[in-house]
Amino acid sequence: MKNCIQLITRRRIVLGAILMSRTYSLLFAFSLTILPALHAEKIDNRNFAIDTCFPTPNEIQLAEGRTRAYWAKHSSRFGAEPRFLAVETSKIFPGEVQDLWPKLINSETTASFFSHGLKGNSYSNLQLLGVMIFDTRTGRFVSNQGYISVDTPPRGSVARFGPYIARYIGWG
Repeated sequence: MKNCIQLITRRRIVLGAILMSRTYSLLFAFSLTILPALHAEKIDNRNFAIDTCFPTPNEIQLAEGRTRAYWAKHSSRFGAEPRFLAVETSKIFPGEVQDLWPKLINSETTASFFSHGLKGNSYSNLQLLGVMIFDTRTGRFVSNQGYISVDTPPRGSVARFGPYIARYIGWG
């Protein structure tokens, strides 16, 4: 009788260990597949660019220096993806943009301009920013062309500027 009880107890222990092992395996598999998707960074797929621009060589050089300093300080926090950074390079005057009105009304991201109301169709509240795309792998801007943006995403977030998905770092 004593041997029978010991045998049943051992079997329960073995079955419990097998069950725990399977449970831990399922939890481990869940953590590898599902949890990263829950913590995945959201991308704002609206295009923040309403047009293109060409900052001066001096603006490009200054912005490149600020961007390199920013990336040296923050790269470990963000990781390798996305590989592009969107950085402000210049302020742009409304008179410098051809056909500005159609670009504003067709943009997905000009809510701040229209929220102020239009006082005599004035652009006095309009803040246009030149944004360039920095490639973290090469340590340079992707080209000498930038993108004009009215509204910008929150600093540190990931959004689209033209064909690029980039982390917006503001002034750097």
